[in-house]
Amino acid sequence: MALCKSIDLSDLPAERVWGEIEKLLMQSELPSVGLTWLRDLGVIEKSFPEISCLISVPQDPVWHPEGDVFVHTQLVIDQAHELITDLEYPQQVTVMLAALAHDFGKPSTTEYLEGHWRSRGHEEAGVAPTTSFLDRLNVHSIDGYDVRGRVIALVREHLKPGEFYRSGMKLAKERFDVWHAGASLICYRVAKADSLGRNAPWVPRDQWYDADAQEWFIHRARELDVAQAPPNPISC
Repeated sequence: MALCKSIDLSDLPAERVWGEIEKLLMQSELPSVGLTWLRDLGVIEKSFPEISCLISVPQDPVWHPEGDVFVHTQLVIDQAHELITDLEYPQQVTVMLAALAHDFGKPSTTEYLEGHWRSRGHEEAGVAPTTSFLDRLNVHSIDGYDVRGRVIALVREHLKPGEFYRSGMKLAKERFDVWHAGASLICYRVAKADSLGRNAPWVPRDQWYDADAQEWFIHRARELDVAQAPPNPISC
């Protein structure tokens, strides 16, 4: 049976649209299935260009053997959903939205350089489309928790745990001051989902990625007692 195409949601209020996206992300064990249906029904193309642009954007098979950016995003939101059960609901929503939006900057930055597909600067480039996406959904805060601000920050910073790990940097408290209270904890979840979101069933096991960088990051944050709260001001 053929699917209906190009369902138009433009006449629906933002709150109604957000309600459906919230259900897709929060109530399904595999949010990727809902994302597939939205694609097949033409909803993404019509109503969510930030997501539609991810389809067919290539990635280097060495780092992303699972496929294009849309496929990767599907895997990431499924992984993220498994990592949020111990968080408060506003934080859960924040992690899921950030997982969905974390690579919104790749369509505008992806290019073929020196024999590899690269997306340099996609974190910062993702801020504008993430902002427009959240505007369309009219997402701001939940129970006083700044969901919008944290999602945007996580899109910008989602590679930081891996960067810190690869640099061998001994993280001091002042290096965590870019995050607000509890943001190290949720940044860890988004970054871990991003890493594990390359481990598709069709990828050979010897090409799967672990989450060593993210585990190191959260271990260090907990050592410094900044996983749940920002560091105290540095005394002069």
